[in-house]
Amino acid sequence: MVALEQPELRRYPRFQHALAAAQSAELEPDDAVYIAYFWWHHVQSLDRFNILVDYWWDDGGVQFGSSYDCLLHGFLTLRQLPARQRAAWRAIFDHYVFQSGDDPVAHLPPENRGALGAMTPELAAHIRAPLLKRLQRS
Repeated sequence: MVALEQPELRRYPRFQHALAAAQSAELEPDDAVYIAYFWWHHVQSLDRFNILVDYWWDDGGVQFGSSYDCLLHGFLTLRQLPARQRAAWRAIFDHYVFQSGDDPVAHLPPENRGALGAMTPELAAHIRAPLLKRLQRS
């Protein structure tokens, strides 16, 4: 939302913090730049004619689904909840999804871990089926 060439710092005061950490690079023909995963960036052409090739490398893979889809679903389902409910869901995600502590299913035999087991195409399909039904009802 901020015009990078002429930012309205009164309207967007926190943008000053981004500028303090900003880095700039001017590339020449045949140059390349690697931008780390999830780093915000801006690209500007300095000439009338140029070619830019942008490739999003995700070494985590998306074979089982997109993390961005999960974020969008969170906007639909979690963001509007009261603070106490959001806090409860945050704790659930921290425990089961992000595993902020020990493995929550380490005590269970692998065949009894359900959705928390080692992800396979079959398990992904099993998890995806009821999710698709629920999304189609919305």
